[in-house]
Formats: sequence, structure tokens, C-alpha cells
Amino acid sequence: MDVKYVNPFISGLINTFQMLNMASIKRTGLAKREKLKTDNEVNIIIGMVGDLKGNVVLSLPESTARNIASTMMGGMPVPELDMMPKSALCELTNMVTGNSISQLEQMGVAVNITPPMLINGKNMVTMISQVETLVIAFSCNEGPLEMNIATE
Repeated sequence: MDVKYVNPFISGLINTFQMLNMASIKRTGLAKREKLKTDNEVNIIIGMVGDLKGNVVLSLPESTARNIASTMMGGMPVPELDMMPKSALCELTNMVTGNSISQLEQMGVAVNITPPMLINGKNMVTMISQVETLVIAFSCNEGPLEMNIATE
């Protein structure tokens, strides 16, 4: 994947988190995987079609997901991931990807996205795509998370 396509995703996530008062977000790592595979309990998947085809997956431990949902919902405690926190996490991923896609469009790259799909469960291994994946790790006060970008 060309780095010029990666930077909009990194800045899209950072911009969105800062806008939602999660300004402590920092990139902590970068890795490549042979295929799109995640090990975290909460995965929100958005598909991309157009000039870039593939998937973006925001992958989080359940504790991070609960903390982020709580922050998004004004500090309301989130003891479990029921429908309201899951909806908040899907909207977060929509905002991150939308911000990223807007930046790509400014570069002349036309991309449309699918609605987010959240997969939640313990001891699950999610294999979504068989293409090489860039994994960008982040940390914030709410906990660790990663963005997986898999393009064809």
C-alpha cells in the first residue's frame, strides 16, 4: 500500500479522536500482516469501493471499547457493550473513515464506504480478507486500539 494512501487514515483517526475530546491519542506502532486478521474482542469493519478497494477495521480490546463509548456518551458508565455503546463505536468508525475518505478525495482518489459492521466476542479470531494488511497501533487514555487497512 502506498504511504500517500495511509496518511489520510492516520490523520483521520487522530482528527476524529481529538474532535471527540480524546486528544491523548498517539500512534505507537506500524506493522504488516499477510492477511486481515484481528485478535481483539471488538472489531468494526467498513468496506471501501472505488479507486481503493478493501476494508478498514478498527480493532479494540473490550475494555478500550467500553472506555471510548463512555467518553463519547459524556462519561456515562459502560459496564457492558449493549446496543447504545455499540452504536457509538460504529459511529466513531464511520466518522474516522469518513474523515479519511474526505482527505483521499482531496487527493483525487474516489472512494465510497459501506455502513459499519461491528463484530464482538471473546476468543474470536476474525479473518476478513486474504490481502496484505497494514496495522497501525494507537494508544490513548481510553486504552490501546489498532486500525487495520487492507486494500486490494
